Formats: sequence, structure tokens, C-alpha cells
Amino acid sequence: MRKIIAALLFITSISSAAKSQDAKAEFLKEPSTWSFESFPLPPVFSPDFPYKGVEELRFSPGMFKKDSLDYFSYAFVAQLDNTTTIKQSEIKNYLLTYFKGLCGSTAKERKLSIDTSQITVSIEKKNNVPPGVTIYNALLNIFGVFADGAPVTLNAEIKVLNNINTKNTYLVFVASPHNKTDDIWKQLYKIQSGFTMP
Repeated sequence: MRKIIAALLFITSISSAAKSQDAKAEFLKEPSTWSFESFPLPPVFSPDFPYKGVEELRFSPGMFKKDSLDYFSYAFVAQLDNTTTIKQSEIKNYLLTYFKGLCGSTAKERKLSIDTSQITVSIEKKNNVPPGVTIYNALLNIFGVFADGAPVTLNAEIKVLNNINTKNTYLVFVASPHNKTDDIWKQLYKIQSGFTMP
């Protein structure tokens, strides 16, 4: 099975492989023009990750290109098994654990020098959402380990959906270093609103 780090580093150059995986997408079937990846949780880059399940991702065409207008813009859906609720503090810890593992492992793989203790996450509940909908705004200070390793600040949103029948929780994560008024967010919001629980 391919390691996620290798997949993330080379996914943009393996378009045919990415297209072949589209048929396996259960959560993020669109946009089909964005590269696709899927892996089990906990991820290989964070073995101490506290949740089990699966994650599907869609990477914008310029995800790994620092000079691109959609650099580091992407979406993922995480299915957390046997999890019926998740608190704001738990989502913050989720993101810290996830990105410290991802950045640390990828930096080591690519021989980049970063300080994962500088990775921070701030999170707050989003206002003015429809009744029964839970979305969190987050600001993530991480590192661009898929490019030159320089610090990157991501604007992010995490939509939370709970399936009491299957005892699964779904996190719909969309992120970009661009302001939410930027055109890339139109696509990210379309992904966010288009997701429905299986």
C-alpha cells in the first residue's frame, strides 16, 4: 500500500493514477478535476492519532505549487468511526496532532528543516449558520512542506456532521491560505455544501 507521504509528494505527476482512484471516492466525488487521495485513520504520518476511520482528500490543481493562485488549497472529509460527538477542543487537538505529524514526517522525507512546536491552531464556532448546522472557523499556522518548507497560514472551516445510526462523525475540512473572499473559496464552499453523509 502506498504511503501517504509519497502519494502527497508525487500526486500531481501521477494524474492517470489519480483518475483511476476517482471510482473509489465515496465522500468527495467532486471536483473530478482535483487530484484525489484516500487513506485509513490513523494516518501513517501520525501513529498516535486518536481516531480510527478513513479520510478522502481533493487537492486543487495548484496545491503543491507555491506560485499558483490555489497553492495549498484543498478539502478533505474524515469519517471517524465509533464517534457520535466531537467537541471544539477535540477538533483543535485533532488538527494539531494531524498537522504536526504531517509536517514533521514530510519535512524529514524532503530534508527540510522546520520546528513543529511552532504549529498552532485557533478555532471558534462559526456564527450565522442554519439551525442544526455546526461549522468551526480555524486558523492554522503550519509549514509549506510540499514546497520550500516556509511557514503558511491556512484559513480553514470544519463542518461537523454526526450519524447516530452508524455511530460515525464526519469532518468536512476546507482550507486555503487565501482570504475567504478569494475565488478559490467559491469552489471550497461548493465542496463543503455538497457533502452528504453516506
